[in-house]
Amino acid sequence: MGKNKRKGGDAQGAGGKKAKTDIHKVGKYLPGGFPIDPKMKGVLVTCTRGKEHSAGQEACDLLAEYAAKLYGSDFSKEPEEDEDESVEDAIAREIAQLKKPKGGKKFLPLMTGTDCVVFIRAMEIEPSKMCHYILTDLQKTASKRTRYCHRFIPVEETSYANMDDIESMSTRILEPFFQAENQEPTTFSIIPKIRHNDKIPRDGLVKSLASIVGNGQKHVVNLTQPRYVILAEVIKSICFLGVAEDYDSLKKYNIQSIFEAAQKEEGTSSSAPEPKAVPEDKVKEEETEAAASAEQTPEEAKSE
Repeated sequence: MGKNKRKGGDAQGAGGKKAKTDIHKVGKYLPGGFPIDPKMKGVLVTCTRGKEHSAGQEACDLLAEYAAKLYGSDFSKEPEEDEDESVEDAIAREIAQLKKPKGGKKFLPLMTGTDCVVFIRAMEIEPSKMCHYILTDLQKTASKRTRYCHRFIPVEETSYANMDDIESMSTRILEPFFQAENQEPTTFSIIPKIRHNDKIPRDGLVKSLASIVGNGQKHVVNLTQPRYVILAEVIKSICFLGVAEDYDSLKKYNIQSIFEAAQKEEGTSSSAPEPKAVPEDKVKEEETEAAASAEQTPEEAKSE
């Protein structure tokens, strides 16, 4: 009799070893799938390779801390426990709270299935304002505060990665920045980044966003020091859109770069030579000469 063939189950490669699953091709609702939907907002975090989960929790903790400063100490508090809650439910709730980040349900890390990128869903914050607030404070205090997180990219909204949905979302998100009432001309640039998606053309995305920004306005593209930078990140089937201010002065919203620049500036200022002290007798001599010349009449000065 021949050997029974295994039906279904996991696919096997050569040597009977289990074939690896490509995390970029798994279905959305399968283990390791893509858990990000349209109409979400939050912060896209880049991080050290292989440390996505640690970076996600680290980012949630930092966001929760600054949200309390920006929106008030009650922002990240969890609802009070129910008086009628059973002992078993209370224990289960406490165990769940120990396992989740300090930010609770208001900051939820979602894996993107992409190396070095984590999305923090945060539906109750203003992402552009929050990221600018955090990075400005880290720059002032010259503190790093993170071990694995690199960049904080504000995401005002997400949409499906097709041009129609992206244009609809962009019109809505960019209006407060570029199409407000009595809008003054400003400067901007667009930085697109596309991962694991071959349907969205980079040039087409830039042209579409630029046309929305410039619709009836006199805004000017500035690639060196723009007031606003539009960040369009496409990962798989989702587009993440955000707007950043002071992008260049805040080192492209890179926490590590901000910290290194602050440390370098601090080292330069501390190593600057102190002004040489002038001997006391020399000072008195110069003061005497100045007083004598002040007492001279114009004729005496001329005769000298």
